[in-house]
Amino acid sequence: MKRILYLFYLLIIIMSFSSCTEEAEDVTSINQQTTIVFMPWSGSASDRGLYSYFQQNLDSIEGAIKKTGSMSNRVVVFLSKSSSESELYEITLVNKEIQHTKLKTYSGNLYTTAEGIAQILNDVKSNAFALNYGMIIGCHGMGWTYKEDWTDYPYNAKSRFRQASSGKAKAGAQVPYYPTRFYGSVSDLGNYATDIETLEQGIANAGMKMQYILFDDCYMANVETAYQLKDVTNFLIGSTSEIMAVGMPYQTMWSSLATATPAYASATSAFNDFYSNYDPPCGTLSVIDCRKLDQLAEMMRRINTAYKFDSAQLDSLQVLDGFDQSIFYDMKDYVVHLCKNNDMLNDFSADLQAAVKSTVHTDSVYSALYPFSGKFIKIKQFSGITISDPSINSVALKGKEKTAWWKATH
Repeated sequence: MKRILYLFYLLIIIMSFSSCTEEAEDVTSINQQTTIVFMPWSGSASDRGLYSYFQQNLDSIEGAIKKTGSMSNRVVVFLSKSSSESELYEITLVNKEIQHTKLKTYSGNLYTTAEGIAQILNDVKSNAFALNYGMIIGCHGMGWTYKEDWTDYPYNAKSRFRQASSGKAKAGAQVPYYPTRFYGSVSDLGNYATDIETLEQGIANAGMKMQYILFDDCYMANVETAYQLKDVTNFLIGSTSEIMAVGMPYQTMWSSLATATPAYASATSAFNDFYSNYDPPCGTLSVIDCRKLDQLAEMMRRINTAYKFDSAQLDSLQVLDGFDQSIFYDMKDYVVHLCKNNDMLNDFSADLQAAVKSTVHTDSVYSALYPFSGKFIKIKQFSGITISDPSINSVALKGKEKTAWWKATH
């Protein structure tokens, strides 16, 4: 018995000595940030969609990297080169020159499924592990809506896009078409679009939580999308409205994003500087703190319990989209029309301000969705986030009660 106790104590001493002599891992030596640029196919088997614009975006990112002269973090790109061929590669800077290191190729369109998204993200982790991840998504933009609820996405937007012209419209003249990112997957929505719930499930299946998700797409700064993604990202960066086809000005925004401590106000400021001087000068961008949305949802539930929206006021709300029957309304303007209690309204405003960390907008936004010509929409009320609760659009009526936001607030 004494011998057994002696051996037991000896084993403890040896293990303790071994653990004390092991060097602790230096956390500072671990890659702090990997930025994932996710650009799935946005056209059809015969239509290249946004591909040429994605190439321009990647050139801008690489130009921003070269300008800094160094890379303290890692950048991995998923790019669909056709409807059936995609590639995962890492951008590196060697002797001040950009290089691409191919990591994996993919076939088919599994990137539209939760399983496929999880596989891609797991491949990112295997090749470029980091303490923090940021995700930039360039593709279609259909907000929170469900692709199966669309029968015509939307109307004949693709054919009208091809009529796009350049130059500013003169007063009283027909507004020309400018390319925006909403037409992205209009060619074949069923095969190449991805529902927000699918994206959320894919990120969750990969066991990741993003520091931010930047949607370089139209109509993504809506409370339904942000609430759906609150468990897989800390922040959502997106536009309440349509984004011009050139997308984000990465040359000036990149340094604010490719870091473990993103400078969100600087990113939105760079966006605003670019689009205030763009032709046409139209654009909005918001940073939404998804960690604050449970509190906002609880406040919204209290308001919905006490008040019902008067549909006669629908035409008085600030519209931020180009649909004949709007889907996306400014959230604060809607609640101001809904809530008749000043104390509740003040509490809501405080919660909303906490959730929308940074937001910018030009005087007007542009939509290419109007029949016969595009249209500029004057912004009179703007909180940086939209809501679809009051919408009577058929797609909204089919889908809004299925959203996690609706279930949490009604």
